[in-house]
Amino acid sequence: MAFLGLHVAVWMVLVVYFAGMLLMGWWSRRDVRDQEGYLLGHRRFGVWMMVMHAFGAGTNPGDVAGVVSKTVSGGASGIWVSWMWLFGTPFYWLIAPVVRRMRCLTLADFFQERFGKSASALYILVATAGMIVCLASVLLATARTAQGLMGKATVQTADVSGWPPQAELGDGHSTGTVPRSSGLEAATGALTPWESEMWFFGILLVTTAVFLIYSYWGGIVAAIRTDMVQGLMIIALSVIAIPMALNLKEVGGLTGMRQTLAATDRGNLLSLFDPGAFDLWTVILLCVNAPLSALAFPHLIPICGAGRTEWEGRVGFTYGNMLKRICTIGWCLLGLAWLAYLLETGSAIHPDAAFGDSIRMLLSPALQGVMLACVLAAAMSSGDAFQITVAGLFSENIYRVHIRPGADEKHMVHVTRIAGIVVVLISLVVAVLMRQSVVGAILDYFNILSLVGVSTAMGILWRRMNTTGMFCSTISAVIVFVITRYVGGLPRHVTIAAPILVGLVAGVVGSLLTRPPNREALERFLAKIYVPIGQEARLALPLDEAVPPSQRWLTAGGLFVVKPSRQSWLGFLVTLAICVLCVIVMQALLKG
Repeated sequence: MAFLGLHVAVWMVLVVYFAGMLLMGWWSRRDVRDQEGYLLGHRRFGVWMMVMHAFGAGTNPGDVAGVVSKTVSGGASGIWVSWMWLFGTPFYWLIAPVVRRMRCLTLADFFQERFGKSASALYILVATAGMIVCLASVLLATARTAQGLMGKATVQTADVSGWPPQAELGDGHSTGTVPRSSGLEAATGALTPWESEMWFFGILLVTTAVFLIYSYWGGIVAAIRTDMVQGLMIIALSVIAIPMALNLKEVGGLTGMRQTLAATDRGNLLSLFDPGAFDLWTVILLCVNAPLSALAFPHLIPICGAGRTEWEGRVGFTYGNMLKRICTIGWCLLGLAWLAYLLETGSAIHPDAAFGDSIRMLLSPALQGVMLACVLAAAMSSGDAFQITVAGLFSENIYRVHIRPGADEKHMVHVTRIAGIVVVLISLVVAVLMRQSVVGAILDYFNILSLVGVSTAMGILWRRMNTTGMFCSTISAVIVFVITRYVGGLPRHVTIAAPILVGLVAGVVGSLLTRPPNREALERFLAKIYVPIGQEARLALPLDEAVPPSQRWLTAGGLFVVKPSRQSWLGFLVTLAICVLCVIVMQALLKG
């Protein structure tokens, strides 16, 4: 039984899912009374909620579809589309308590306290523009992925066989081309371009409206509670189709998959490194880039700061993202199994269509509905965090500081809600404008964040860093990134390394050529980020008493790094070991 071309079971799953998310948002309204409640939930969430919030906020449909797409087009090295963050993850264990100790509502508060109002404004400008583009890209990737899963893209029967797949068009969405042997075109029927676009706009508007409404009602409280459910759904998305793909007779399980991929003459499809895309040096540089990007996340404050203590923020931020690294193994396996199927059947397909087409072939209508809900969950769990974060930047650091300093908490919550609506509407317009070109947008956004992350790290670790250094570092790094990425046509590893090195040097030179920061303000800041939560009485002490010299580890050249605690060292090493284990497990799956 079908309605509007989709099985009734799919519609039933979607209705239940959307209704559940909206009810959870309505229920969360009672917990929002002031700005701290709306933006940080009064810092009262436990470990499991924080883990799922970090996992949900950091995962979107572009991750899943991107890994599957790159795996189908290039083999196992496609896993680095998501794993580029892998070996940066242990540093999250060290970053989280520092962010929690900032005791800020937004990351712009950090820039204002450390570098002044002008630096805060620069950060807000870069972060807001980046977040809007990122949110637009997430919405666009979601609509296109869901469109493919529902069979509502423009369908075109493949008229060629063999390998490689059709050349990538660079438009970030499926052409709807399907394997000739899959029979999907018979099940879905061909759509005209106009009909396809109507489905695109419908999916885009409904998805956006749902997360906008529950975020408007409940703020970060609703976001974290819905992320709890949506995180579990994303995990389901990561594993549900793998056994069915491996059990296809054309694939023949892991052994058959490996034999098929090893027999092709198209490079080494079972290698984790591909000289044409993700070679070893590129992967290493991406892993260096990861903690710098993380330090500039506008939503870093709620991810690390909404927990009851430093422990909740630390475990949540680190292991929510580690959970994504583990799920990435599943996404890559699905892509490899589907690649083996395409090779065995002699089918041709646009790589960007691989995820949607594989799901429609492998799963029953009810499970297709579940998978579609999982895709939408991945989008909304990122969208709600982005919306609330950008709205908080405007209300706290623009409206409260420059427009209405004396506004009460109830008024500020109202302003934040309205700002969130505006942010989402702008992102929606950008998504529509970008709908023919989205390739690399999210990746570029994360790379640009690392350029601000350089000055963030220097502001935390180097006492001599000042406002001029922050501007020199950020602006020069952005300029070099644009030149190397869009003008110079240089290799990927140059695009990653050059802006970071230039930003570092410019920050040092700009700071040394100008006056040092105010000593009193600097010492207050350093005491704050090194005094643990719960020991606030020490904040009133001079820096030499709050953080005595015996606790300092590196001080040469103006550095200020305290000795890591046992918890910090052990946690870092355990997380690093898990990252190495992920690589070992993936290598074992590839080699047998």
